[in-house]
Amino acid sequence: MKLRISRKIIAGMMLFSFLWAGEIMGNERIPVPLIGVRDGTYAICVDKSLQRLYVYNGRKQVEDIPCSTGMNPGDKKVQGDRRTPEGVYFFERIIEGQALPETYGWRAYTLNYPNTVDRALGKNGNGIWIHGRKLPLENRDTKGCVSLTNSDLKVLDAYLDPYHTPIITLESVTTIDEQSLDVMESRYRSFINDWIDAWQNKDFEKYEDCYSPRFYDALRNQDRDGFLARKRAISSRYRHISILSRGLVIVGTDSYVLCYFLMDFSGDSFQSAGVKYVYLENGSEGPRIIAEEFTPLSRAWKWQAMAEELERRQNEGVREFLDAWRSSWENKDLVSMKDLYLASFPDREEYFATKAKNLAPYQSVRVVLDRVDIQRSGVYWTVTANQRFASDSYEDFGKKTLRLVSTSRGFRVIQEQWEKIDEDS
Repeated sequence: MKLRISRKIIAGMMLFSFLWAGEIMGNERIPVPLIGVRDGTYAICVDKSLQRLYVYNGRKQVEDIPCSTGMNPGDKKVQGDRRTPEGVYFFERIIEGQALPETYGWRAYTLNYPNTVDRALGKNGNGIWIHGRKLPLENRDTKGCVSLTNSDLKVLDAYLDPYHTPIITLESVTTIDEQSLDVMESRYRSFINDWIDAWQNKDFEKYEDCYSPRFYDALRNQDRDGFLARKRAISSRYRHISILSRGLVIVGTDSYVLCYFLMDFSGDSFQSAGVKYVYLENGSEGPRIIAEEFTPLSRAWKWQAMAEELERRQNEGVREFLDAWRSSWENKDLVSMKDLYLASFPDREEYFATKAKNLAPYQSVRVVLDRVDIQRSGVYWTVTANQRFASDSYEDFGKKTLRLVSTSRGFRVIQEQWEKIDEDS
């Protein structure tokens, strides 16, 4: 079953369904497609009716460039219809030099048309680019591409990053007041956060409710039921799942809203990082997923710096966990310390009962960790350190090994070992 979308219903929902908080009016009008685009992220809007290409930094316009789109009006549906597709696209690669025919000017940026929603709707065709020109610019004279003068294309080049800069092509770009757009953004951000939480917590009732009956996986030719059955089977193989995300961007068209972000997925010892694209419709019950895509970091270099920052923050998170773990031990706050251990930690109750008995005679406790080493394997983090325990009447020194798991509540201990080190040897 292929995806079918009512453009009028979804466009109306996108513009009006989030104004339930009351009529909010502001002075500045913002293009509706820029729902969740913030400063530092560039977005491109192509208005076919005006034959203009606009560049935004967040919600602030920074460029207004004349362009030419397809010879025929309307949304592209089939190969050779000479229409420019309407939707959200990303550039994949650059064609230039001898590989580019002279008619396309200085350079061409290939777009990912048809995207997964286009394929689900049965659209076809290829070769949709943003490119330069040999001839002077004229309105609506391309076979479906977006064409700029060579000089303007060189200006645009500074804003284009593969799989990162959204290129939103519409017949006409509608505007709305910024406060109303903020309400829309909040709703979509909440939806994505709830969807991720349901996924990593294996709450399949909530997870499956996030998917529209019209969901279609064009890559595997699966409808909603087939897709969710496959997801259930995959999740059942993992004891623990962790999903981390950064850099959520939200953009919209007349047909759907696209939320995309850096996603770090871990299932037990498996780990994968890349860019997740989640396409949403707006129904009477709110946003629902109609399609998904995933691009590995190897093809999306702009996201790699963010992935490296995420890894750095995760290591910092482990060190912050260790500080909390050590501090609760030193303060003999075993209630807080126990909360840092997963419920499935072996003999958890007996372990803390013994620890409470051992700590009871001491007036003061000091725990020092040295030579801390942190290693990751999927959802698991192994911490090894030299540990010195000192109290008013007892002292020992050894190698501590903690195996942590990343959960929605933060890191938790699932295994712990200690081996005495003879300092005299």
